[in-house]
Amino acid sequence: MTKDEALQVADGSVNELARMLGIRHSAVSQWSDEKIPELREYQIKEIIDKREAEQQPEEA
Repeated sequence: MTKDEALQVADGSVNELARMLGIRHSAVSQWSDEKIPELREYQIKEIIDKREAEQQPEEA
C-alpha cells in the first residue's frame, strides 16, 4: 500500500490517519511514499473492513 492509498482512508489528512492508528503525525510523515510499514497496512485494512461491515444493511 502506498502512502497516498493509506491517506485516502483519512480523507487525505496525515493528522487524521495518525489519530486512527494511535500514532503521531510525524510517524506517518516519515513513511516512504511507495510502501508503508506492513503493520500499519494491516491496521488500515482492518479499518476499511470495519467501515464496510458497518455500511452493510442488516439482514432481517
